[in-house]
Amino acid sequence: MTICNNPFERFDIPHLSSQSTNLFIQNLPLWVVRYLVGYKSPMNAAMLRGITSDKMLGKVAEDPTIDLQKLVKSGNKYFNESIKDLEDDPEKILNEKNNVNKYLEVGVPFYKKLGKAESYQERVELNFDDIPVPIIGFADLAYEDVVRDIKTSARKPSELADTVQRQLAIYATALEKPRAVADYLVVTKTQQEVITLEVEDINMRLDEVYNISLAIMNLLHNNDIKSLVDQCYPDFSDWRWDAGSIAEAKKLWSIK
Repeated sequence: MTICNNPFERFDIPHLSSQSTNLFIQNLPLWVVRYLVGYKSPMNAAMLRGITSDKMLGKVAEDPTIDLQKLVKSGNKYFNESIKDLEDDPEKILNEKNNVNKYLEVGVPFYKKLGKAESYQERVELNFDDIPVPIIGFADLAYEDVVRDIKTSARKPSELADTVQRQLAIYATALEKPRAVADYLVVTKTQQEVITLEVEDINMRLDEVYNISLAIMNLLHNNDIKSLVDQCYPDFSDWRWDAGSIAEAKKLWSIK
């Protein structure tokens, strides 16, 4: 096994992200499949609903005078044009398409009140001195003193997940903003509301990102894919495993 100063090069990993660092500590076998094997999961209806809602609300942040009905029409058009890439059943697709309209109904007034954002989906890059690859991401919204992330959910959050706090800490640090919040657009059968939760300690969460990045680097220094397969085993009960990634994992771990 060849060891090099930059183990990320050996695995063709040009950068890290909040998604890759979070998955590394949550589900190592799936991380191997996605980031070392390079398997990309296909789009599903729930993902398309989130992406569509995000894009349309980004338009509001860029132009708070935009009309709700115009956004709904634009959102439906974007969703319809992307349906061909989905593998879900028609009922699921229709349900998520209808949900887009509900998220826009609750989200548009909220972001109109905030006024025009400095940027939407701005590419951010964060570098640590002793990690040879950057952490790259795209911040949903940046305002004068805060970064905001748009989340669509069918459940009311009780607290801000650690994964989201680390994601927002990356964005806030890269854009030099003192605050970072996630806006949860919650749509249930009985109510629609926006719940905003803030990262309490950005520096602490950034330290976590650094330590995870260091752990990834050290693991890659000392292993190849075969040795990693020998050290962990997939649990397919985790909802993040889709059919394609399961098939890839079964080949890697010789599971029948």
